[in-house]
Amino acid sequence: MAGLALAVVLGGCNPADDAQAPAAPATPPPAAAVETPAPSAAFTGFSHVQDENLFGYYLPTQEVRIGDLRLDHLHIGSEMEFVAWEQGERMETYGPVMLQFSDVSSPLVTNELGQEAHSRQVRVLPSAYRVGEGDLRFVGSAPEIGEVRLDGQLDLDLLRQAQAAGPSGGEAAPLLRIAAQIGPERLETLSFFWFGGD
Repeated sequence: MAGLALAVVLGGCNPADDAQAPAAPATPPPAAAVETPAPSAAFTGFSHVQDENLFGYYLPTQEVRIGDLRLDHLHIGSEMEFVAWEQGERMETYGPVMLQFSDVSSPLVTNELGQEAHSRQVRVLPSAYRVGEGDLRFVGSAPEIGEVRLDGQLDLDLLRQAQAAGPSGGEAAPLLRIAAQIGPERLETLSFFWFGGD
């Protein structure tokens, strides 16, 4: 369920070259490419707004892949999990905000819900996050992917409606929109549906 793209190039000139070069005709220089700001990694630490119920699995609306790794979801945990993490109680395989990828080259197996899923998963745990009041910022990394940076907005009104409709979210509408750097891929307009879990 997801896909994406982008790139940038900026040019410059050396003043010493101008002094040696003959005068050029008065023509305007070509327009430089405009760079879209990347998600910012200029923050540290872990913080969240207390007692906001954001728990769930945020499923990308289109495929996002890094090689054989496909993004399954972004997970946001419970208040208790945020508090434990921020007090230093941390697990190696779970964080209150994290991304999970499936290795699509790995064999399919039947999971505990009776569904077929790829046997190898890769999780990106946080090295920093800020979550709350509709803002979601995240920095993390995994050896198989590289650095991941997210900077997004969560529509809290749509989330409340989806939660009220039950775990499936009723008529799914994208309610989380982010700019992302996932390994080598810059994604400007990645969006997600909400799923409450089984």
